[in-house]
Amino acid sequence: MKPRRVVASSKSVIEIEEYDIPIPIPGQVLVESLYTAISPGTELAFLHNMANTSGKYPYYPGYSGSCRIIDKADNLEGFEVGQVVVCQARHASHQTIDANRCIILPESISQIDAAVYTIASIALQGVRKAQIQLGDNVCVLGLGSIGNLAAQLSKVAGAGYVEGIDFVDRRRELALESGLDAASASSEEPSLKSGYDIVIEATGAPKAVLSAFKLAKKYGKVILLGSTRGNTDDVNFYMDVHRKGLTIIGAHAGCRASSENFGYFHTLRDDEETVLKLMTQGRIRTDLLISEITSVDNAAAAYESLTKKDEKLMLIAFKWL
Repeated sequence: MKPRRVVASSKSVIEIEEYDIPIPIPGQVLVESLYTAISPGTELAFLHNMANTSGKYPYYPGYSGSCRIIDKADNLEGFEVGQVVVCQARHASHQTIDANRCIILPESISQIDAAVYTIASIALQGVRKAQIQLGDNVCVLGLGSIGNLAAQLSKVAGAGYVEGIDFVDRRRELALESGLDAASASSEEPSLKSGYDIVIEATGAPKAVLSAFKLAKKYGKVILLGSTRGNTDDVNFYMDVHRKGLTIIGAHAGCRASSENFGYFHTLRDDEETVLKLMTQGRIRTDLLISEITSVDNAAAAYESLTKKDEKLMLIAFKWL
């Protein structure tokens, strides 16, 4: 059987296509995918050509998975055939990856849980930029996979109180199971009436930015972690930001240190390794977020379920072997 991969051949159309098995060039390994996790926010946005996406097709989704090395370039050291690694894998059965973008998976972490590691690293870089101090009160708007992980990581970073806000019952249940202090259905009824030191906006919904401004206390911070899909209307910068002395920080995953850490900017590699350490220590949980494991043959149905916002779903992972 030839290798297979998921492709958005045109807007909102998911297909499976065959392709020739790639050959690793110097510095690369050839891997076979074990599990790859769908990142709903990013992948659905590009699939449906939402605001602030390229609108270019074919689009090959996926960027987080666990894989097994089945071949490597000559003279490549540090990796061996048969090793299981995590890498920014697309939803494809086989792919070549630069070896310096692979991390050997610790034996204590399951292959399926590890498939979420890139998604967790995105949440981590946002929490780093929040510069949480011990005892801070944190509110996370949106308890999807990124928001849930950002809330978990806020606790790890020393927050004294972390509340999540999401109108979906199942997401609030998972948030509490993940260790949050409180979970509310509406930003109009937060548990902490005095406001939050830090508000992390993780929905990507333009109007949620207004809620984030209002929830932050005077001199607080608002972290824009979700990739906002559209413009936010009716912002009163004087009342909502200027007069409150808010600090607003954009936390796109691409805004990282390029070669070495400085301040709260860390390299992608450091964020990924930190996530794996925290998973090994049991300090964050990704297993709670994987709602469904399915075959790639069901890819179109998986994306359709996520598009329809099935409230039972958080993350869907493809099992390849």
